[in-house]
Amino acid sequence: MKSLNNLVRNLVIFVLLIVLTFMLVFKDQSISDLLNLVLSVNKTYIFLAIICMALYFAFEALNIKTILKTLKKNIKFLSMLRYCLVGFFFSGITPSASGGQPMEIYFMHKDGIRVAHSTVALLVQLISFQFITIVCGIIGACFNYNLIKDGLIWLFIAGISLNFIALLTMVICLFSNSLAKKIVNFFVKILAKFKYRNIDKVKENLTSTLDSYKESSRIIKNHKDLFIKSFFIVLCQVASYYTITYCIYKSFGLDTLGYFKIISIQAMLYVSVSSMPLPGAVGISEGAFLGIYNTIFGASLVSGATILNRTVNFYLYIIIGLICTLLSTLKLEINKTKN
Repeated sequence: MKSLNNLVRNLVIFVLLIVLTFMLVFKDQSISDLLNLVLSVNKTYIFLAIICMALYFAFEALNIKTILKTLKKNIKFLSMLRYCLVGFFFSGITPSASGGQPMEIYFMHKDGIRVAHSTVALLVQLISFQFITIVCGIIGACFNYNLIKDGLIWLFIAGISLNFIALLTMVICLFSNSLAKKIVNFFVKILAKFKYRNIDKVKENLTSTLDSYKESSRIIKNHKDLFIKSFFIVLCQVASYYTITYCIYKSFGLDTLGYFKIISIQAMLYVSVSSMPLPGAVGISEGAFLGIYNTIFGASLVSGATILNRTVNFYLYIIIGLICTLLSTLKLEINKTKN
């Protein structure tokens, strides 16, 4: 019941954020004009954009399946795809995407995959994704600095910093357990100075997490080729995600800018907003898209482009992820009844 209450609460906050975002971001836009604009685009490119997002999940599922296969765990591709969609849903409705990986591990565990193995697979996936996101974002900023040199530069710096801290934290926890414990103790001391009530519970949870990372580190050291395989697949995954914006651009009949120009801008935008502490970066993503792509799409088209882009690369698959979560939960309940 507690888990269900948390899920409902997160969903309510998530929906309220979406409503508030559309009220603020599109307050000066006519709803009927926006709807007509969205309906007037080339549907072929929208279909291709949807396929690109499907490929995003397919590459992630393939990567995790490949890692688990290296660990002698052969999992069906469709099962991996289901885990990825469930993870996307929980990442989308929790701050800083914090709920995705734990829920994937939970459902994998219920299907008989050891927590140590699922943790390794998701860590390798996440570290590869964070590294490529940061590198692509920096490259994108170098080629498109004129688009963020004013107010958006601080959003980009914050985004890069948060992504880098997340990456560095994972690397330290994996490969330097002693340094990680020192950081945990330092963090606990800070909480003690502020008289935080549940210090013991926080320390217990962090120590438990470090222990699981320690086992993951041992497994990774015995399979040093995991990251080599992972980087290539994740690069394809990231490219398919950034290509969505190019498809949206083409759907409006625009062709002034080439493919690499559009995806480099998208790389810069994504790293700026992906780690922001809001569920699904709702509000920040839409606002940043409007700010960065205003000169690319033009003032008359950018609002419609924002709606289409976020619908394809986020809202549509949040709904699909919710359906997968409900089906996965139903499957667990059926299995529990049978047993």
